[in-house]
Parts: sequence; structure tokens; C-alpha cells
Amino acid sequence: MKLSKSLLLICALGMSNSGLGQSESLNEESPEDAVINGCVLKAFKNAKPEQTIADIRKKCTYSKSNLVKKRVNLEQQASDNPFAILPHKPNFVLPASLTSINQEPYVDLPVDSELDDVEVKFQVSMKYRVAQDVIFNDLDLQVAFTATSWWQAYNGAISAPFRETNYEPELIFDYHHSWSLLGLPVEMTTLSFNHQSNGQTGSLSRSWNRIILGFTFAATEKMLWGFRTWYRIPEEEKKSPLDASGDDNPDIEKYMGYGELGGLWSISDKHSLEIMLRNNLRSDNKGAIQLGWSFPINDKIQGYVEYFNGYGESLIYYNYHTQRLGIGFKMTNWL
Repeated sequence: MKLSKSLLLICALGMSNSGLGQSESLNEESPEDAVINGCVLKAFKNAKPEQTIADIRKKCTYSKSNLVKKRVNLEQQASDNPFAILPHKPNFVLPASLTSINQEPYVDLPVDSELDDVEVKFQVSMKYRVAQDVIFNDLDLQVAFTATSWWQAYNGAISAPFRETNYEPELIFDYHHSWSLLGLPVEMTTLSFNHQSNGQTGSLSRSWNRIILGFTFAATEKMLWGFRTWYRIPEEEKKSPLDASGDDNPDIEKYMGYGELGGLWSISDKHSLEIMLRNNLRSDNKGAIQLGWSFPINDKIQGYVEYFNGYGESLIYYNYHTQRLGIGFKMTNWL
């Protein structure tokens, strides 16, 4: 049933006040109810003529104990704005990032042996919801782009170059309806086409294309874990090492494997721990671990500490073991 805006306002106000006893008031509502009520009123203000009460209710009601559903709900609200671009992966800056730079990939290049161990690492990641409820309910189509850079910002001797940048455009089908996989509660399922490259040529060029299937599980009220597995789309073999066409890194799966595990523990608002584990599942064992700690600074910015140990932190080092510790700021988190 389609409603006029006047009637929608009455319904919205009724929904926002539902569940209140005679001795209760709006000032005593829980933080979760306040979010829902605010969403209802905002949705009314932006309601289209064809929207129904069911549309409003679906958009503004989420499981209070589910971090994934809360993010999906907030993203859907933001997507109503035609100018909105949403965060995808975390957006962060690590002004102090310490590693032991491996010079080997840069041998015979102008920066050979002149790279500093202290540099800046930062990531910009965004997505755009192209369409909602594609084919069936709760299946959305998104496009995303992530750029992660390692910047020799303090290395004035070689004019502070960007040592490495990894570019990662994606086309994602995101299914956010809860279902059960072998008795485990799946809160989000994604299928994506993923391209990743470092935009270099010659001996520094690295790239691969993957089809990635991902699952996000709700472990507890404050803990989530996820699993991603991928299939690499084959490329033709290079005719010569400097050939512009062909596979730049044919052995990348020997180091990056075929998937990874991740976990997130939301200790409190804007205070969380995260982990990523990866292994090639071969006798010549190669893997990686990444740990992250986010802590509150103010309402907009979080502090962020990141530790990485293993293979594949960046494409240029996909087949080199690296270790890095960085501290800085996170503008957006996973959830």
C-alpha cells in the first residue's frame, strides 16, 4: 500500500513511540531505539511517493546484536543520497611505519639502496551501491576501489617518491540476508571480480585477477569472523621478462595461497581488535598474519596500530618476507 507523506509521518511517529509505557518518555529510550527512531524520521523526510510502510520498516529495523546488519542499514540510508560514496575497507594513515626495506626488487633502478626503512603507509577505500535487491531481495550490486600506498615521505635524498601503490577495483555482488552454512550463522555473502595491480611497468610490474567468494559469520554479539577464497583467472605466459603482455607473477599463489581468514572483536564503540591469517597450504609453508588495534581519539578519528609479518603485504613483495609495525589514524573502520 502506498501512502501520502502526511500519513507516512503519522505512521513514522507511531513507530518511533511504539513500545513506550505510560510512565516512559522518548528521553528514556535506549541508544539502539534512538538510532531506529532517528532512521524512521529521516526516512520519512526523504521518502519517495512510491515508498510503503514496509519499505520504511525494512530499512530502519536491524538486529540490535548484529554489527553486520547495523552497517548494512547505515549504508542503505546513506545510499539514498545520490552523491554518497561509501567506505569499503578501512581508510587509514600510518605516518610512522617501520620495516626493513628489501632492496632486491629495485636493483639497478635509480632508488637502488637508497630507500628508507621508515615510511608512510595509507589506504583509501570506497564503494558505490549501484543497485539494491538485484534479482531478489537483499542482493546488492556494488563497485569498489581501494588504493594502498607506501610513501617514502621522509626520504628527501631521492625526492620522497611513492615506493609502491596497489590499486584494487572490484565488482561485488553483496548478499546480506542471514542464512546457515553447516550450522554456522552467515550474515553476509559476497561474490566479486577483483583486479589488483601496482601500476608499474617492466621488472616492477605486478598484477592478478581473481574471482573471490566471501562469507562473514557472527560469532558473538561483539565478534565476527570471515573467510574468503579465490580463484585466479589464468594469464598467458610472458615471452620475455620485459614483455608488456603476459603474466607478471605466475607463482603468486605459491605465496598468497587460495584464501584467508579474518576476525574482528568490537570491544566497545570505536575500540576494536582485528586479525588476518593467510597460508599457502603447501609443504614449503608460506603465510602471513596481520594484527590491528583501533582505539578512540574523538568522535571522528580513531587511533590505529598495525602489525604485519609474512608474505604479500604489497604486490612488489608478494614473494618476499616482510615485517612492519605502523601507528597512525583510522578514519573509517570495518564496522
